[in-house]
Amino acid sequence: MQWVARQQFHHRSALMQAWGAGLLLVAAGLWIWLAFLLTDQAQAYCYRVTMQCTVVSELPKQLTVLAVSGPLSVLGSALLVAGSVRRQTSAHVLQVIEMQKSEERDRQKR
Repeated sequence: MQWVARQQFHHRSALMQAWGAGLLLVAAGLWIWLAFLLTDQAQAYCYRVTMQCTVVSELPKQLTVLAVSGPLSVLGSALLVAGSVRRQTSAHVLQVIEMQKSEERDRQKR
């Protein structure tokens, strides 16, 4: 029974890490897109009749990408770290339990 519970715990931790990594990849893609939008700002649209030029602003799109990528980055980092901590803590607890069992066997032999 303990083996099944450990495997399920390990699986949930690995799933947390995978979701965190996936969200971080999506956020990185959004950050790259944002960098592309920031470097491609030199577009201007000129009216032929009046010869007035206006800059095409992509500020709303840039702010939207930034607003979406920020929480995704934070959530992805939190899930990745939480999954890693869960796995390491689980491994540590199992190691402590094994050491306690080993010490108990040594005491019983004496």
